[in-house]
Amino acid sequence: MSAVVAAVDPPAVVAAGRVRYDALVAALCAVFQGGVYLDVWAHVHQPDLETFFTPWHAVLYSGFFAVAAATAAPLLRRRTPGIPWSRALPDGYDLSLIGVLVFLLGGVLDMLWHTIFGIEVDVETLLSPSHIVLGVGAALIFTGPLRAAWRRHDAVVAPWPAVLSLGFLLSVFSFFTQYAHHFTRPWAAVGNQPTARVFPTVAPDPLFRNMEIQSAYMAHGLGVVAILMQAIFISAIVLLALRRWGPRLPAGAFGVVFGMNALMVGGARDQWRLIPGAIAAGLVADLLVRRLVPSPARGSALRLVAFAIPAVYFAVYFAGVALTRGVWWSLPLWSGAIVLAGAVGWLASWLVVPPAIPTEPDR
Repeated sequence: MSAVVAAVDPPAVVAAGRVRYDALVAALCAVFQGGVYLDVWAHVHQPDLETFFTPWHAVLYSGFFAVAAATAAPLLRRRTPGIPWSRALPDGYDLSLIGVLVFLLGGVLDMLWHTIFGIEVDVETLLSPSHIVLGVGAALIFTGPLRAAWRRHDAVVAPWPAVLSLGFLLSVFSFFTQYAHHFTRPWAAVGNQPTARVFPTVAPDPLFRNMEIQSAYMAHGLGVVAILMQAIFISAIVLLALRRWGPRLPAGAFGVVFGMNALMVGGARDQWRLIPGAIAAGLVADLLVRRLVPSPARGSALRLVAFAIPAVYFAVYFAGVALTRGVWWSLPLWSGAIVLAGAVGWLASWLVVPPAIPTEPDR
């Protein structure tokens, strides 16, 4: 018996327990966020849905209460008088518990907001202050496994729960920017080409060339804005992961992150045919990371990858739209959007690894 006990590595046992806990939280977060996007699907397909008691809300709130219980359980089990509550939680989950409380507060505020101001519709639903409070709470919950792995000295290779957490975070951003997302409405697709020349307004201001607003101009502008906005979020997630783990991300990590996000948004919006392209772009991103080995210590490689990943992502996206629905945008428009998406990532890389600031010589 003593030989068996001596062979046990206590730090390894503790580390394994932490990863298992992270995996449990990540699995419950998947149910929680899946319920959120199921609710999106329901509202897209049943616009007059107003009741709270729906199967989709059941999945959403079951996932929330399950992950809330899993987050609070260590606090209840390990709490010792005189010890701060934050030390009773697994490292990284202090903000997750705050997220649970923020989400509950957001639910109360949302009920009061609807009582006073009524129920929002369309874009205003995503910008409602009470809904943003809910989003902040959810983001803190979803990023628990990421924070836990980030703080561990033994997390040389990013564990899969942390990778899933990156996908959850990207999908939070996608949820609150659905009005400007390339999956929600692929503006470049032939079916979204305007049929009216003029976009009617009460008083177009300002006039351009003494003409009213052109419908094609609106479709072009909204489409490019959607691409650039999502390129910002994609680049932020990519650079966050590369800043911490660089080439030590597990094989297929970005394929999973981009695929999760595409499944959430694309599934809710019936854009199933575009999901394989997002997964393929993620796998190309993984290959680039393996070959170029970007890291803060290899700034040139990091900047090249930061440009290439969003550029490749949207190049594959346009290819998917062209193959499945056709593209009505001109070559300068869609190719320029790809280059600008890459430029967003390249610029963001300078924030992650800024150039050295020269010091004044000693006098």
